[in-house]
Amino acid sequence: MSPFRSDGSLGEVNVELRNTDEQARTFHLALETESGMLDWKSHHTDASVNEQVTITPDEDVSPVALHGAVGDFAGSVNILGVGELDEDYCLRFHFWYAHPADERPQLAQAADIEC
Repeated sequence: MSPFRSDGSLGEVNVELRNTDEQARTFHLALETESGMLDWKSHHTDASVNEQVTITPDEDVSPVALHGAVGDFAGSVNILGVGELDEDYCLRFHFWYAHPADERPQLAQAADIEC
């Protein structure tokens, strides 16, 4: 049994894209599950705009990681802590083009799992 298995089901993955740059950027996202990688999706985001993106799996899947790329940055966040959930849940992430603290791209999971 995988450490990510739970009695609850993943409802959706919400990613807030934050383009803090002065020009439009294209963010690329993919959810990795125990069954493999879901299709990469691209989202063109205008300058100085925050955009909410929702990934809704077609079936009950156990999430492993969220992968993202923008400009020269590529990263991923391993999804931990959902293996013991016995209720349905959603995942939330923030994906910055340039984080205010260090002015570099950042992909991070939010602690909130409520839908």
